[in-house]
Amino acid sequence: MKKNIAREHTRQALVAAFWKLYGEKTIEKITVGAVAGIAGYNRSTFYEYFSDVYDVLQQEEEALLQRMRFGAPDKEGLPLEEVVAMFEENADRLSLLLSEKGDFSFFFRIRSRMRDAFYDLARTNGTEPDFELQIEIEYHVAGTTSSLLSWLRTPNRPSAETYLTALRNVNEYDTERLLSKLRRQQ
Repeated sequence: MKKNIAREHTRQALVAAFWKLYGEKTIEKITVGAVAGIAGYNRSTFYEYFSDVYDVLQQEEEALLQRMRFGAPDKEGLPLEEVVAMFEENADRLSLLLSEKGDFSFFFRIRSRMRDAFYDLARTNGTEPDFELQIEIEYHVAGTTSSLLSWLRTPNRPSAETYLTALRNVNEYDTERLLSKLRRQQ
């Protein structure tokens, strides 16, 4: 038990060191030695947990995507408080990942997960989106993810609750119209 706690502490120290460096420079300029040194360990300890700095990035992105609850903005299925808490908790890391020096493929992975949530909702309700509905879903997802990116890049960023309230106010009619189409039985 103590060994597992110590291992997790070591891993977390390495991850924290990685994020510190990632906030200062691009992934290409981060070395294993620098991450290990900042964390207070040697390179061999780093390699017990990760294969390279890209592995740290990939694991952290995947963990973040797992924590983000993706789903169509269904009032019953996606409580605003939960979304706000997740955004607030992860805003700094999301800002780094979606910055100019970040991993832009992460942005597309977020978009893909959001898009999949809409398709899942449609299929759950017996609807297979036709081309027009696919375009509408893509338009909605693109707007939502672009507004997320804009919020994360705003100096003196307002709270996630302020962002999500503004997003819902902008999208209220369009989102409800899209959701009603996705819920339609064939």
